[in-house]
Amino acid sequence: DDEEEVCPLCVEEFDLMDKSFKPCPCGYQICQFCYNNIKTTLNGLCPACRRPYDEKNIQWKPVSPEEMALHKADNAAKQKKQAAAKQKEAQKKEADHLNRKHLAGLRVVQKNLVYVTGLSPRIQEDQLLETLRGEQYFGQYGKIIKIVVSKAKQASHPPQSVGVYVTFARKEDAATCIAAVDGSQNGDRTLRAQYGTTKYCSAFLRGENCTNRNCMFLHEPGEESESFTRHD
Repeated sequence: DDEEEVCPLCVEEFDLMDKSFKPCPCGYQICQFCYNNIKTTLNGLCPACRRPYDEKNIQWKPVSPEEMALHKADNAAKQKKQAAAKQKEAQKKEADHLNRKHLAGLRVVQKNLVYVTGLSPRIQEDQLLETLRGEQYFGQYGKIIKIVVSKAKQASHPPQSVGVYVTFARKEDAATCIAAVDGSQNGDRTLRAQYGTTKYCSAFLRGENCTNRNCMFLHEPGEESESFTRHD
């Protein structure tokens, strides 16, 4: 049993010499390293019976050629198993790295993100986001995490419509918003609403934990059917 073949003090596996080493008449076995440590730097007492260690009481069980051969074979098998496990883990990491590298160029449909076009709000810029969060606009559909307004680079007359990205706390609220807004009228404009897309977090792509608590990018693989490149 592997649990019976480790030193109770350092929890290192007994080697063949340790298995034949009994430093105390009470039979409590420890490895030779821990025995020497107790003798030279600690109190010199057996951890089990508290009897002082005496080299006269040390018992050694001779190691037979069969035991030595079995021990060597067992070590070789363990090393082979460990090497195979390391190789498998390395292959897994390489495959994961290549897969995440592929994800870097993808955009993924985000089911709690709504993209709305056709809005021409006649509201002062400093009040725009708060107004869009309100019950008369997107706040009526559910709790909003974030709103981003995408404006035209150049001002025009009449003012161009803006694109609005609304991130809801729940996917169901995003679906309700799309159903209500898409195809509705905003003055002489028709509003269009659809699910927005996002990309993968750069920390996730590097195989690291993201430390940005407000990060809005993806931290787990999305559905393949909802992933596409910018050229698709």
